[in-house]
Amino acid sequence: MANFLLKYNFCLNLILDFEGDKMEGKVNAPNILIVDDEIGPRESLRMILKPNYNVYAVESGYAAIQMIQQIEMDVLTLDLKMPGISGIDTLKEIRVIDPDVMAIIITGYGTLKTAIEAIRYGVFDYIPKPFNVPEILSIIDKSIQRRKLNLKVKEVLGNCFNQQLLKESVVDSNFPLPKETKGIPDCKWDEVNLSDSQSCLEFAKVLAYTLEEKDPYTSGHSERVCYYSDFISKHLPLSPKERSELQIASYLHDIGKIGISNRFINKKGTLTPTDWAIIKQHTKKSIELLMPLNLSPSILSYIQYHHERYDGTGYPDGLAGEQIPLGARIIAISDSYDSMTSDRPYRKPLTNGDAKSELVKNAGKQFDPKLVSLFLDVLREMEEVFLVKDHLRAPAVSY
Repeated sequence: MANFLLKYNFCLNLILDFEGDKMEGKVNAPNILIVDDEIGPRESLRMILKPNYNVYAVESGYAAIQMIQQIEMDVLTLDLKMPGISGIDTLKEIRVIDPDVMAIIITGYGTLKTAIEAIRYGVFDYIPKPFNVPEILSIIDKSIQRRKLNLKVKEVLGNCFNQQLLKESVVDSNFPLPKETKGIPDCKWDEVNLSDSQSCLEFAKVLAYTLEEKDPYTSGHSERVCYYSDFISKHLPLSPKERSELQIASYLHDIGKIGISNRFINKKGTLTPTDWAIIKQHTKKSIELLMPLNLSPSILSYIQYHHERYDGTGYPDGLAGEQIPLGARIIAISDSYDSMTSDRPYRKPLTNGDAKSELVKNAGKQFDPKLVSLFLDVLREMEEVFLVKDHLRAPAVSY
């Protein structure tokens, strides 16, 4: 009987809060859900955000899940340590219901492990308590802008994907590839504003995340490639502009795979010559898709040539040695290392040691030998500082 009354009161309070917030709702204002079992931080944040947003507040993960099922939220702020269901488990459940809600962790119990776990589930930011008011307002605003960009990118990619589905029905590995293969010319980026390098980098992150989030074999791949590539670039005499271009290219290096059927990308077993011919087109498709964005020639060249080999036997143009742009040579190493240390449909990941051995074995053949040596030094540094060998990795593939 006592348990029944507790549940009844909980549901009644939830309904009353929900109805009260609906009555005070601001037209066209973003919806924000605060989830915190402590009334002090919960109500403080509610009062801070209430002038500009439709704010809803609940005291448990279960209540948050129910609320998300009833009303579409733009932003979710979430404590980690709560009675009943934890913040991380709450986030897992909410991601199933609404993958587009922006999640911000605000907690006094954060650890490196929980931070990495939260990032795995698409957290926008991670803020320790007590929070700074101007900081939290800035982060909320940025998260709303990111969500708008997410939805715009998904709309464009959805149109691209629908076009590709129409083509896939006539593409089969038993038939020769047509001499002229259209890319994805009908994808329109008109409403995506890339006014500066920072906007472009944010767009690249969103685009990569959107492409990879549904596939367990690609999730997080581009972000890790960017992470490794940027670490290498810090040890080279590159300007801030050159480093930024490398980051953008790292995030976008596989975007052309949106135009390739997953039955080729994730095929188990030996690839036929026709399979390979189709897969190799993804670098060309990347350029076709990105051309309307007016990205710098350097960014496009890094993406186009990241599958060239140092000995000249790569694709698409058979460039060799320093004919291959520096950024493309860097991405080639980062891309291959992450591929080797991540799951594929047909094999388990290699250990860090075995992957390093493969890089050394292919130095001067597939990879720039000087950059391989530098990358191995970088990995040692990363292992010492960040414990990379224990870093939580999501599976990825790379062709």
